[in-house]
Amino acid sequence: MPQEPFRKSFGIAGLFGLLTLALSTCSCAQSEASRPANPSDMVMQSVRDYGRGHQSLLIPGTTEKPVEIGEAYSAHISKLTTEEEFAELEKIARQNRAEKSRVLGGVWKLYDFYEGAATPESKGEPQVADYALRVATLKKWIAAYPESAVPRLALAHLCIEHAWKIRGTQYADEVSDSQWEKFEDGNSQGKAILLEAASLKDRDPMWYAFMQSIALSEGWDRPRARDLFDQAVAFEPGFYIFYRNYAIYLLPQWYGDPGDVSAFAEEVAHRVPDPDGSIFYFQILSSLAYNVPDSIAGLLRTSYPQLRQGYVNNTRLYGASNLTANRFAFMASIFKDKPSAHDAFATLTKRETQIWGSDPTFDVLRDWANTP
Repeated sequence: MPQEPFRKSFGIAGLFGLLTLALSTCSCAQSEASRPANPSDMVMQSVRDYGRGHQSLLIPGTTEKPVEIGEAYSAHISKLTTEEEFAELEKIARQNRAEKSRVLGGVWKLYDFYEGAATPESKGEPQVADYALRVATLKKWIAAYPESAVPRLALAHLCIEHAWKIRGTQYADEVSDSQWEKFEDGNSQGKAILLEAASLKDRDPMWYAFMQSIALSEGWDRPRARDLFDQAVAFEPGFYIFYRNYAIYLLPQWYGDPGDVSAFAEEVAHRVPDPDGSIFYFQILSSLAYNVPDSIAGLLRTSYPQLRQGYVNNTRLYGASNLTANRFAFMASIFKDKPSAHDAFATLTKRETQIWGSDPTFDVLRDWANTP
């Protein structure tokens, strides 16, 4: 979805030497992520009406620690979609909503469900024909279950994600006119499908998450983006994707200023009791877990003990996924917490390039964490 920050290589000496500098300087080349266009009154009315009469409380879902890995679960859902097992998919989606079940690491299964349903099965990177085939399959699903929001949300997600792929990860002034046109068209289609789904009685928290993607792509102003977030958490306060999405919106390379993400994390942690408050604190700040100067500067403005406690609570309740372990290994290294970094590096199974990039920092810091 959103572009990764501009990457630069740092060895361990350079990285630790950067920590002091990062506290006083923040020089990311901020640029607009897209051509801003605030939503219409009709869109904001849909945002406020969608959860009317459906507000939820912050309660736990299933109590058993998850064992399923998100990527494998998404692949299973993708296969079921390819095989047009629509009745089974409808059953799974409703069960996920009701049970608020999760995969390893704490991500709700509902999130990975839509990741799988919207992702074409392909050998390697999906091509245009693969996307066209998945669109046709999802339209069959819509025809078979016209009152269900599930296939419509999957189709909206496909349109939005494909639009982001076309846009690419470069800065706004490096995106071609043709890319912008296709990006805006894909998001426009996704938004239209979301508004159509809002007319159904069927309600799903991912509707808000996908609308947050629209808010990011269109550059909604802060009051409207915050209104969307507030409506989303009133609908389902435990759905951490809402918090992550809004944190991404607040990043300096998008529509926020330095310190906005950490201030938002503090606000949530003070409002929400533990263990959820510290978990949300960790999940929000994981939007800063990137090997770039501005992200390091942002992390250093946070409470590391609270961040660490959030990771501990999240792991105790939901286990550690490869992604959460990578994020915390990076965070613990930034704060020079060698024992915690050692444990996190020992947990992960592979490097997440979205966090570390392609430079040798990962290997250097892992070696540092493993020394006495």
